[in-house]
Amino acid sequence: EVYYKDEKLGDVQLLVPGKHNVDNALAAIATAYSIGIDFAAIKQGLVSYSGVDRRFQYKGKCNGAAVIDDYAHHPQEIEATLNAAKHYPHKKLYVVFQPHTYSRTIALLPEFAKALENADVVILAEIYAAREVNTTGVSAEDISKLMDQSKVTSFYLPTFEEIEDYLRSHLEEGDLCITMGAGNVTDIGPKLVQ
Repeated sequence: EVYYKDEKLGDVQLLVPGKHNVDNALAAIATAYSIGIDFAAIKQGLVSYSGVDRRFQYKGKCNGAAVIDDYAHHPQEIEATLNAAKHYPHKKLYVVFQPHTYSRTIALLPEFAKALENADVVILAEIYAAREVNTTGVSAEDISKLMDQSKVTSFYLPTFEEIEDYLRSHLEEGDLCITMGAGNVTDIGPKLVQ
């Protein structure tokens, strides 16, 4: 329900999940309405918006589990994505996270571990190096080790083939699987839903 002062303008059902998308939609409504755009036109724009590529993007199903891809590669983005996932119906939440760059991973190790705690199962893929050389010896496995104290099942699988095999044998009807990161982790979803 959208109100302006005490007047109800109408209802809007967004196609994109998450509080951050609701906040963005409300800001867009307020701006557009304040410059005289009719609410019906505003609503039409919002209800037809399906989001941007690689932001909570539905890929299909694997064993009856929804497979989503998301570009989140910073702890705050991960938290926002996992908060949005709370509103997506599911039994168990699997997250495949591929850290992006060695420097970011080592700088934010504890933050990554904390941000991923809202999942049921976290699978860490090897770091996507981009332009960097690993001079510190950091690995995605370091995030998993930090998560050992949490209630979340987490582990490191070094190859996409191992990750895909694990997911095919564990995902069930009603589960939700999110591949997450700025690197080539996006390649996993299409292979799962073939």
